[in-house]
Order: sequence, then C-alpha cells, then structure tokens
Amino acid sequence: MTQPLVSVIIPVYQCRDAVGGALESVFAQSLPAERVEVIAVDDGSTDGGGELLDELARAHDRLTVVHQPNSGGAGAPRNRGLELATGTFVFFLDADDRLGPEALERMTAMAERNGTDIVLGKQVGTGGRRAPKVFDRSIERTHVLDPDCDLFPRMSMAALQLFRRSLVEREKLRFTEGMLSHEDQLFTAGAYLAASGVSVLADYDCYYWAARTDGSSATQVGGAPPAEVHAIANRAMALVAEYAEPGELRDRLHYRYLLLEVFGLLEQRYLPAPGEGREIILKGCRELLETWLTPGLLELYDPRRRVFAHCLRNHLDEELAEVLRFHRTGGHPGLHIEDGRVYLKYPFFRDASAAIPDACYETREPVRVRHDLTELSWTDDALRLTGEFLLHHVDEAASALHLVLEDGTGTRHRIECQVSSSVRTDKGLATTYTASFLPVPGSWPDGRWTMALEAAAGGLTLTAPIVKPRGFAVPRAAVAPADGRWRLVRPLAPHERKKLTIEVGGALKPTDFKDVQIGQARGHRLRVEADPPPVLAAGEPPAMNVVLRRSGKGGGEIRTALRHHPGRPPHRCADLPVARAHPGVWRAFFQIDGVGDPVAVRLPEGTGRLGPLTASLVPPRRAYVRLDESPLAVHVTAPLRARAGRALGSIASRRKGTE
Repeated sequence: MTQPLVSVIIPVYQCRDAVGGALESVFAQSLPAERVEVIAVDDGSTDGGGELLDELARAHDRLTVVHQPNSGGAGAPRNRGLELATGTFVFFLDADDRLGPEALERMTAMAERNGTDIVLGKQVGTGGRRAPKVFDRSIERTHVLDPDCDLFPRMSMAALQLFRRSLVEREKLRFTEGMLSHEDQLFTAGAYLAASGVSVLADYDCYYWAARTDGSSATQVGGAPPAEVHAIANRAMALVAEYAEPGELRDRLHYRYLLLEVFGLLEQRYLPAPGEGREIILKGCRELLETWLTPGLLELYDPRRRVFAHCLRNHLDEELAEVLRFHRTGGHPGLHIEDGRVYLKYPFFRDASAAIPDACYETREPVRVRHDLTELSWTDDALRLTGEFLLHHVDEAASALHLVLEDGTGTRHRIECQVSSSVRTDKGLATTYTASFLPVPGSWPDGRWTMALEAAAGGLTLTAPIVKPRGFAVPRAAVAPADGRWRLVRPLAPHERKKLTIEVGGALKPTDFKDVQIGQARGHRLRVEADPPPVLAAGEPPAMNVVLRRSGKGGGEIRTALRHHPGRPPHRCADLPVARAHPGVWRAFFQIDGVGDPVAVRLPEGTGRLGPLTASLVPPRRAYVRLDESPLAVHVTAPLRARAGRALGSIASRRKGTE
C-alpha cells in the first residue's frame, strides 16, 4: 500500500454542523486520493458529531475515525492523531475550518522543492476572524533564527500548518493536553526552532480560518485561565532561550510572548476580573517580566506597554488600572514635544506621586501633521497661499511656520509665514497661516519647485507637503520680470491630493490666453480680443502681439500689438489689417516678447465661421475666418482675380478647340 504523502488530523468536539464541510474540503484536494490520509478524532462530542463521522467513514475509505472521552481541549485529540499518522507530512485542520482545493498539493510541493520542514500556507479569516500578518509575500526558504527573519513575531502560533512528520518525531513534539487554548504554543515554537527551514506560501488561499457564529470556540469563550497561559509562555520563552543566546535575536523572538501573554492579557482580562483573579494575573505577569524582560526587549515596545511594565515591576497597581481604563475607553494620549523628543501623555506623565520615568512615555513614531490649502492666488504681484497646518494631538503651538520650495537640484527657499490663529480641536492644534512670494530673483533657477510647509515645535522640524485639494482651482500662469528679462511663473495643477508645483521659466501655452474672441473692426480689420497672462510688475509690461503668418510658398508675416482694451480690462485687443494680406491661408498666434515661442490662437470648439468680410476694395479681396481651426486661420481670397483667371482659361480652351 502506498504511503500517504499527507496525514490530515482533525480534532472534533461539538462541530456536527461544520465538520462535514471541513472533511469535504480535504476529500476535494487536487492531490491523488491515495496520497491523503484523514484522521478525525472525536473528543467526546455530544451533539451527534461522532455519529456523523462514523457515517462519513463508511463512505470514504481514506477517513479514519477515533472516539475518546472529552479531554478538555484540542491537544489530546491531535496527539492521538499523531500516533496514527503515517504520512510524510502532517497537517492540522480544525473541524470548523476548511482548505483551499490545491492547498495540500501546493504546500507539499513547496516543502519538497526547498527541503523545508514547515510550510505556512496563506490563512484567510472568515466570519470576522483575523489572519496573521505574515502573508505579504511568499518565501521559499528561511529560518526564525536567521538575523533578518521577522516571521516569528508576526505569525500565529496556531498549528494550522504543514509539518514534516520526521521533524515532529525526531523532536518528540506533542501538544499540551487539557487546555482550552495555547495547547499548540510549545509544539509550534519547538517545530520552528528545530526545523531545517521554513517556507511561506502567500500566493494561494490555503486555509480558511473561521470564527464560530455562536461564539463557542475555545478562544472566543476566553481560553485557558491566566495562570496556565503564563506557565506555557514561560516554558516557550525558556525553549527559545535554549536556541538563542542573550541579545538582539533572543529579544526579537521573545517579543511576541510578552506582547500577547502579558500586555495583551492585561488589556483584555485584568479590569473585568474579580479581585482574586486580578492578583493571579498580576503575579503571572510580574514573574514573566522579572525572568525575561531585558532593557533591549523593553525598548522594542511602544510607550503604553513600557508604562504597563514599569507599573507591574514597581507594584503600582492603582496606576496600572488607571492607564488600562484610559486605554480601554478609547482615550488617545496627547503629545508633548521637548528638546527634540516626543512623549505620549498617558496618565501619570510627569506626575511626581507616581514617578514613572519619561523614557516610558517617549515614542519613536513621527508626529502626524496635515496641511489643508484654502487659497492660492495672484495677489499684489505675488503668489499668495493660505492654509491650515494641523499637529495631531499636540497641545503646544509651533514656534514658527515656513513655506519651503525646493527644485530638483536641492536648491531651497524658505519663506516665513504669517500666523493668523491657532485653535485646539479634537484632532490637535490647527494653525492658520498666510505666505506670499514671487519666484523671480536670480537665485530662483528655471525649473519646477515643489512646495511644503515646515513647523518648528519643541526642537523638531515637522514637514507637510502642500497638495491640491479635491475640486481646488489652481491659478493661471503669470509673467514676472527677473534679471532683465521676462519669465513665466506657472502653478501646475496635478491630480487631487498630489503635490503642488511651481514652474519657473516654462513655455507659453495657448490656454494661457483666456476668453479669446474674434470679430470685425472698422477699416476692414479683424479684431482679436483676449485676457492674457497677468504681468506682475508695476512698470512697463512686455510687448504682446498677435502675429499672422502666411502658409506655403512666399510666406509673410503681419504683426499687430495687443493693446489694453478700453472697456474690458484686463483684456487686450488687436485690430489685424487683413487688407495687407495677400491671398492665402494665414495662421494666427499670440506672442509675448522674451517669453518663449508664439502659441496658437485658439477658440472654443464649435465657434464656427466668420466671413466673408471685405479685406480691401482695390484690388478687391475677401477674408474668410475659420474660427474652429487650431490655430485660428484667416483665408484671404481675390475673387476678381480668380474670375479673370477662370475667364482667361476658358478662352484659351476654346481657342485650342478651334485649331
């Protein structure tokens, strides 16, 4: 008889409604049927689950069913399954969970390909169950003792994984019996520490991990008593110490145990516990800290857990309870910034009666900042910004705000902001500011400049990018004098929530001329009106022109100045003397002296056609203006000359026909 490749072990207790689905997910595996052995151990079920297993076994010869009295947890039935298993690998499946159809085939292939003893297949939470955060990418081969492996602190210690059976038997790994939870801690930790290698299969949903809808699973009803949990955690940490010398590696491996079985247990179970239960929790937590908490390990935890640890070690029981109540009610500590350090103001921060050191409250997380732009406009020959700078959960106002602009070469400009007000909100301290600048001096090289806001607070410099809010209108480009020449300054309009940029020295665009209109003027002229880019200078502005250029052979150019429109400032207008235009197609362009190349005169689509208009009487010519072309085109024709040409051609044809 062929040896099975995998033995799937399923402990069953009070799961009649779910175990059928779990077994069907095994029977439906893509591996050949003879390669999968299924062992279901009924741990004294009284809901008819044992009878259902016997019925299923009669229909599936791959299923072995074992019945035993209730043992008080999943450990004993799993151990019984290990005694019967004959597969190269063993996989532990809970009776209310299920496997993906290709799970076993993919995991065994990965183990054989890499020679690894454990494969952690991707787990997917269902019914509100949370899966471990270790499945961001597949890992062909690693080990928890490798210096760069962060698998151990992030994974679950649940044994719902693929294990090479030779590893299990060589290390004599078994589950702790009689515990409602944590029965797999020593088994899984021992396997990972002793394994030749570990693989992570993250690109396929291998295991669907369910939370029971009736809340009746062992972990959902509270799990093992705290004293048992602490005893298991102590043994697991001692096991880790056998494989890792004191230092950074051991601290990294120990991190998960104190996080979950000391700090996590305190947060979940201490306040609801009666007086005697609280004493048991405190005793177990203190013993674990006294045995295993090193200064290096303490530094790995966030301020809340460091405060917990200090209170526990110094028997500050009332203070501990107050901090736990603060956390349990959803309170968010404010921030205190001083000498470049940031502290989370949990209860008893700098309270002389408790004397909890500042180091417990210090956080390494960056201070969250946010910037909201409310105005960006050309005002008084400068670009004006108004906005709100928010320091999240900070009580003290920033001592200074600066607008910072930087180009791609690292050149920076800092513009001091004028602060209007600072208001405390439920999110933090909101400061309203205004800043004005014009990027034209010689120290502003041509190019693109990104904008950010800097705040000085308590010895820290905090920066927030300036981004475009949704639906925000960015002002148009403007012309500014610089170093004896004119340059275009353009605020660029990115997509929403992207960094705003200022472009200095860029090229003109047709859209820089707004509200373009075409009409007839006196004296057989064509009038062009437009609102050109604003000029940020009190003196004489640069010359602006409309240029007509003749296409084709012979060429030609007619240049007409754009002058101030007497009735529509800031519009300008130019009356083009089309009487001087020879027959042909003339394209129209806007030009600003010193600011790049001319750009096409464009009108809104569908504007239509203007003409004909009389361009001149002697010789008679007409101009047709096509308003929907890009650029605007003036078609000049000479009807008399055309008719004369056609007549002469007709005469010549008749003469030729009579010869």
